[in-house]
Amino acid sequence: MNGAVLFDLDGTLIDSDHAYFAAERDALAHFGYRGFTYADHRSFIGMGMRDMWERLRAEGDVRASVDQLLGLGNELYLRGVRRSVRTFPGVVALADRLRRAGFGLAVASGSSRVVIDAALSSAGLASGFSVRVSAEEVPRGKPDPAVFEEAAHRLAVSPQDCTVVEDAGAGVRAALQAGMRCVAVTSDAGRECPSAVSAGRVLLAERGSFDDAGAFGWIMAGNSRTACRSESHGP
Repeated sequence: MNGAVLFDLDGTLIDSDHAYFAAERDALAHFGYRGFTYADHRSFIGMGMRDMWERLRAEGDVRASVDQLLGLGNELYLRGVRRSVRTFPGVVALADRLRRAGFGLAVASGSSRVVIDAALSSAGLASGFSVRVSAEEVPRGKPDPAVFEEAAHRLAVSPQDCTVVEDAGAGVRAALQAGMRCVAVTSDAGRECPSAVSAGRVLLAERGSFDDAGAFGWIMAGNSRTACRSESHGP
């Protein structure tokens, strides 16, 4: 194996932003809270779903448990995602290139496992990502690195041999804390870590004009440098 690449799901492989906002807004409205805005939704981008609901309960007058909010939010989102889901073609093309080149692939997401499975299936991507890790399966969600570390563990690859593909600043920070490199598919997310960009540990990209060949070359070059450093310390 050439190493591994760990993909975030929402906002990276699939375009789920407005579907998630609608599900969150409607779940809160069901329990009597009607002040949730799109700006509120955007402030939680990159955070695990349970962490988001816990913070909303702490900050607002929400008369429901975290489990109730999580369950209804997932149910509402799944209704939409099972009908249709739009992918980001350039990022999907990158995954295809990496798979053909022998990289291990995983999805490491803040979404619930049932949501990950349904979204990948609806998008026709299920066969390409047999390793999937939800934030619910680790002690803490992003920006904690646990979800990426667990994905690397399941692929039997060391963190230094992994690259993350992410759309949110919390995910970029989590990747760097795990000792991994990162392709930031929104440049705003990558700019939160300017020293890592300068050091060549983060590649700034944009989903709408994503250069999958260029990102593939950057990942391959970084993987080669890692291999050379490892060999230089060998016997």
